[in-house]
Amino acid sequence: MHKLWVMIKYNFRRTAARKSFIVLTILGPIIIIAMAVLPGLLAQRSFGSVKDARVAVYGDGGGLADTLVTASPNFLTIYRTDDFESAREECFDGTLDGVLVLPDNAMDAEVLSFYTRGGSNIVMTETVRNTIGHILTGLRAAEAGIDQSQVAKLTAVPSFDIVQLNRDGGDKAGQDFNDFIYTAIAFIMLLYMTTLLYSQMIGRSVVTEKTSKTVEVMLSSVRPSTLMIGKIAGMGIAGIVQYSVWIAVSLLLMKVVGPALKIELPSLLSADMLGYLILFFLLAFFLYSGLYAVCGALAEDEQSYGQLQIPFIIPLVVPMVMISYLVMNPEAPVTVFLSFFPLTAPMTMFVRIIVSPPGMLHIIICVAIMLVTITAVAIGSGKIFRLAILRTGKSLKLKDGLKLLFQKGE
Repeated sequence: MHKLWVMIKYNFRRTAARKSFIVLTILGPIIIIAMAVLPGLLAQRSFGSVKDARVAVYGDGGGLADTLVTASPNFLTIYRTDDFESAREECFDGTLDGVLVLPDNAMDAEVLSFYTRGGSNIVMTETVRNTIGHILTGLRAAEAGIDQSQVAKLTAVPSFDIVQLNRDGGDKAGQDFNDFIYTAIAFIMLLYMTTLLYSQMIGRSVVTEKTSKTVEVMLSSVRPSTLMIGKIAGMGIAGIVQYSVWIAVSLLLMKVVGPALKIELPSLLSADMLGYLILFFLLAFFLYSGLYAVCGALAEDEQSYGQLQIPFIIPLVVPMVMISYLVMNPEAPVTVFLSFFPLTAPMTMFVRIIVSPPGMLHIIICVAIMLVTITAVAIGSGKIFRLAILRTGKSLKLKDGLKLLFQKGE
């Protein structure tokens, strides 16, 4: 027991002394708080992109061009041009945001061509489309003898005050899609980076000690299981300390600095959510740390270690790639399956909790599956680690690790 404690302290100190650990500990609270104000800042920036936008109109469109020029709102400057190629060059120079081409039957056309440099500024494009559509609707109503104010009343679209349902009652004001997607991405990125960072550190540490023959010296005084558990526990405690600092500073900023500066933080950023962040980090860490320790034991060098860890990186990446789908479909069968599948469960279930809390039963089942899997991985990885750590001469593959798992005796 004394040797295990020595190994835990050694790995904790070595991890906590790294510059990357110190830098990430300092930047963590900033990242967590930044995601609270990021949606608002991005929304303001998007609005700013349509302010004073300049659009050229090419073609007369049966007199529509002159109407667009005179009826354009203050934030959108529309002017006519007779030189399409010159307008194209202005778009590339950045002095023009787009060129609208009007055919002769523009009043009756269902599709109008709008040329922009990149085509990715959705806010600006939709602003121009809505402005043109509003003007066309008014002109068509006038031709039909309908009062324009009546048209505006009939076509007015109400805004929504979104209220998020909660299975346990206590419905609360919801947030729009951007708030959900940005908050989910920020949390999942944080969970992904820390899980991958600490797990890879364990595997890389094993490879380094194996290639430098340090492990042979260490195993002369400690058992392989003690060595592996010491690494995982030491680095796990370092991760818990780091997350504790993040949560403490974040709560301080939320409770003190936010109200003092009159910054309205989203309801998604709460003490409960930060608690779930720690829970799923621990589950993900102990699962992947055992798998990466096996990769380190099987590997002969850094290159082979990188190849061995690929099958375990992919499940970590899947929730990142599918983040938009998961946010928009938290109750879909695929999302539910990924939230129970051990290798993707920590991040996927966390997304479900952020977007639409699935109920305590689903969370308990997810945690129970994770704990059973972690126990099985710990037992299996312990045996593989013990049998593979001193094997040198060639890099073993994962299938070789499975053979060692079912091998009898030492």
